Amino acid sequence: MGDVRYEDDDRRRLVLRRYAFDPLRHERRDTVVAVVDNRREFERLFDRLSEELQRRRATGEEVDPREHISGTVMEPGHLARAANGHLVRRAVEHGVLPARLQSLDLPSNIALFRSDEQH
Repeated sequence: MGDVRYEDDDRRRLVLRRYAFDPLRHERRDTVVAVVDNRREFERLFDRLSEELQRRRATGEEVDPREHISGTVMEPGHLARAANGHLVRRAVEHGVLPARLQSLDLPSNIALFRSDEQH
């Protein structure tokens, strides 16, 4: 396994996250713990982090009951599609949708529909 960057949108990557309180931001949020390109490595890290969290709870350490470990797969182009979706959403919120935005590759949770009024 080589170094994998979260921002490397040209390759498939598996992202491990920890949902916990962030004292710097004064909020609970997901933070990226590791990024790998191999399912076996992902599962090994996931198990290790989950066991570590369980051990902290078992030893009586004060751990937020909502803290947990999760993971996701980011396919190539994920960040680009997310940025395109954000751009299209903001355009629609402002009441515009230029033609060049209508042909962008969008995330699977966004679809564009057009309605033409018939007079």
